[in-house]
Amino acid sequence: MNDTVPRPSFVLPRGGLLSALLLTLMLLLSSVGNFRAAGDDRLTEAGNRAIAAFAVARTINAVVSVIQETQVGVSLGINTTIEPGQILDPLNDLIERFSVAALVAATLLWSLKLVGEFIVVPWVPLVLGALLAARFAIYRYRPGAELENLLARLIRIGIVVWSFAALTPWVISAVHDSSAVQTRYQQATDDFDRAGEQLRGIVDIDSPWDIDRGRIRDRMQELTGMADRLSRQAVVVLSVFVFEVLIVPIAIFWVTSRLLLNPRGSVARGTQ
Repeated sequence: MNDTVPRPSFVLPRGGLLSALLLTLMLLLSSVGNFRAAGDDRLTEAGNRAIAAFAVARTINAVVSVIQETQVGVSLGINTTIEPGQILDPLNDLIERFSVAALVAATLLWSLKLVGEFIVVPWVPLVLGALLAARFAIYRYRPGAELENLLARLIRIGIVVWSFAALTPWVISAVHDSSAVQTRYQQATDDFDRAGEQLRGIVDIDSPWDIDRGRIRDRMQELTGMADRLSRQAVVVLSVFVFEVLIVPIAIFWVTSRLLLNPRGSVARGTQ
């Protein structure tokens, strides 16, 4: 007579216990108002930074455009006029594209905030918990069924999306507050503010017809140096925007999806 090893009365599907623990943590965090509010505040601050950069860039763009159209009379044997502000053409083009990038960054950050308001809420882990319970029931009575595998994948996708929406604001804030980013970003934005003030000293944006042509002629060397400095600082700020708005969120999504969606990942091999 052959002895058979009795099957346990109930065995969790692979990754089931870890999924249950993650969903419990998600429910707890989603139910804490301070956690959601703090994440929203961090994205709001990041969005406001991008909007402020857009506003400064548009102001500089407007002032430079006025300077470019200004004609200065000179005498070179004959009376003629020149447009010294044309030397700022490369800067104006760069600032115009910079302002578009800042506006796109602000839009993406506010979109992330909206995603968080829809996703980082208690009903999401509750729905995923119901799907997990259904998966347990199917596994108990019909192990290996296609529906059980489909539910497992839907649960993992839900955890990935929730993790992305919940973690992104905190990681973006931590990256921006790091000394490596904060020092360069602050210096670049300060240079933009100073340049805006200097340009407004030449051109009154409210009364562009009162432009001081003599001052432009006398300060062309300073304007050339300002164009060079602002070009470098615009690249710095754009790099920060690209890093915070594109690279960081993509990295978070990639890491969480690799951990949770990869069939060989940790959840797929999770504790049973």
